Amino acid sequence: MVKKNILIGSVAICAVLALLIGPAWAQEKPIKLGVMFVSSGPMGGYGKHGFQAVQLAVDEINAAGGILGRKVTALTADSKMQPPLGVEIAKRYILQDKVDFLVGPTSSGVAAALSPVITEHKIMLVLTQAAADSLTGAQFNPYMFGTLSNAMMHSRAGAYFVADKPYKRWMCIGPNYNYGWDSWASFKSKLKELRPDVEFVGELWPKLTEPDYTEFIKKISDAKPDAVWSPLWGMDAVNFIKQALPMKLFDTIKFAFPDGAALETLAPLGKDMPDGIYIAARYFFLTPDSEMNSKFVKSYYDRFKEWPDYMAEETYAGIYFIKAAVERAGTTDTEKVIKAVEREPLAWETPEGWKIMRAQDHSVVEDVVWGETKYNDKYGFATLKNMQAIQAEQICRTPEELKEVRANYEKRMKEGK
Repeated sequence: MVKKNILIGSVAICAVLALLIGPAWAQEKPIKLGVMFVSSGPMGGYGKHGFQAVQLAVDEINAAGGILGRKVTALTADSKMQPPLGVEIAKRYILQDKVDFLVGPTSSGVAAALSPVITEHKIMLVLTQAAADSLTGAQFNPYMFGTLSNAMMHSRAGAYFVADKPYKRWMCIGPNYNYGWDSWASFKSKLKELRPDVEFVGELWPKLTEPDYTEFIKKISDAKPDAVWSPLWGMDAVNFIKQALPMKLFDTIKFAFPDGAALETLAPLGKDMPDGIYIAARYFFLTPDSEMNSKFVKSYYDRFKEWPDYMAEETYAGIYFIKAAVERAGTTDTEKVIKAVEREPLAWETPEGWKIMRAQDHSVVEDVVWGETKYNDKYGFATLKNMQAIQAEQICRTPEELKEVRANYEKRMKEGK
C-alpha cells in the first residue's frame, strides 16, 4: 500500500507540474511573426481578412505542436497604406519585438519601402497581399518572398483569357502606383504578343482611394474603347462601378478587373455588379472542390461568420509557407531558411491547391482563374461563371526572364546598390 500511495502521489505531482509548466514545446522561445496590413479606411477589409487568417493559421499550427516544437505568436499592426508608417512598424518589430519573420503588407508601395529595411536587418518578408510584379522582378530582394500570384501572372492570364474575344481597342484605368502600372504593362505586352492587331487607346491613373471618378468615366466614354483593363481594387473598384452604372458605361464597353473576384468588391456591390464582367481570382472560396478547401472555408466561416476572401486564404497560405520553410531548414535562422528554400523548389499544400516557391525570383508558381460575373441569390453577390484556369507555365516567368532577374540582382550587388 505504501508503494502504491507513493506512485499515486508522484503521478499527482507530475500532473500538477504539467498544468503549471505547460507543454514542453511551450517552454521554447516562440517563433514571432510581425504582421502588417491596412485595417482602417476604405481598404480596411483587406487587413481584417488578413489578420483573421493569421489567427486561424497560428491557432491550427500551435494546436498541432507548433513549428519545430516551438509555439508561434503573431503581432499585428495597421500600416494605413502609408510607406513611412510601414517602415516604422517594421523597425519596431525587428529592433524591439525581435520578430523572426515579417508578413504582409497590403500595398505594394509599402512593400517596396520595406525592401531596404529587410536588407539592412537581414529578415525575411513574406508577401501575402502586395502583388506588384516588380517586387520579385526588377526590384528582386533575396529577403522577400511572394506567396500569392502577382500582377504579372494575373495580367498575362487575363491576356490569354481575352485574346480570342472580339475586342481590339483597349484602354486602362488603374491605381497610380506600382501595382497598377505593373498590371497594365504586363497585360499590354502579353496581349500584343497573342493579338498583334490590338490597339491601346489610352490610360488613366486616378489616385488610390479616389472618391470621384466622374471625369475618368467621361474620358473612357469619349475614347470609345472596345474594352477596358482595370486593376482598380477593393472599394476603389466598388466606387468606380457604382458611379459608372448611371452612365451606362458597362452597356457598350467590356471591362476586365484582374482583382475583381475579391469579396471586398463583390459583397459591397451585391446586385449592382453587372453580369458578364471579366474578373480574376487569386482564390475564390467556391473552388477547388477539395477536402482541404472545404475544411478551411468551414473553419473560417464558423469562426468569423463570413466567407474567406482571397486575402484571407493567401495570408493563411503564407503562414504555412513559413512553417514549411522553417521545417525544411530545421531552424529560424534567416540565411539558412533562404538557402533551404532556394536549394530546390518548395511545394506546400494550401486550400487553393499546391503552391511552389521558385528559387530564382522567390515568386510562387500557380494557375490563375478567370471568369465572368453572375449574380448568385444564395450568397447575395456575384460569383464566377464560365471559369477558366490559365496554366502556370503560360503566365510565370520564362527561364530567360528568370536569368534576367538574377543577373540584374547580381549587377546591383556589385554596384553596391
